[in-house]
Amino acid sequence: MNPHAHTSYRRYWHLLPALMLVGLVALSGATATQPNDEKPPTAEAPKVIALKLHADWCGSCKAMGPVFTDLANKFDTEPVLFVTLDMTTQSQRKQAEYHAAALGIGDLWPTYGKKTGLILLIDAQSRKVVGTLNKTHDIKQMGSALKRAIADASD
Repeated sequence: MNPHAHTSYRRYWHLLPALMLVGLVALSGATATQPNDEKPPTAEAPKVIALKLHADWCGSCKAMGPVFTDLANKFDTEPVLFVTLDMTTQSQRKQAEYHAAALGIGDLWPTYGKKTGLILLIDAQSRKVVGTLNKTHDIKQMGSALKRAIADASD
């Protein structure tokens, strides 16, 4: 081994900060996704919130589970936010209350916060219930109600 090899590294130590800076600049340029003059895309706002009030112990909820999933799949390209609030336990019910408040529908909680087995169709702009669905409605009836809610939604 060359006894002077370690000294050759020492003479370049002053270049390290510059090399790190060049690397950071290269990385920041490589990760930029759009020019500075373009605004990032914004998410489309839903027109309707389809809110399922669910509990594992609720027979109506169990019956509606697959129907709600089918409905969500059928309307996956429509401006509908599908949300399930789990009311199974006291802790989950409290989290559901917080979720409702975060969605801006906390004022509906006194009326619906102790109910299960329902799907509420809520106008996303006005935050008013425009339809109520339950296990007596089949997928076709639910789909029709949801289409009406979308068509009638506030802009």
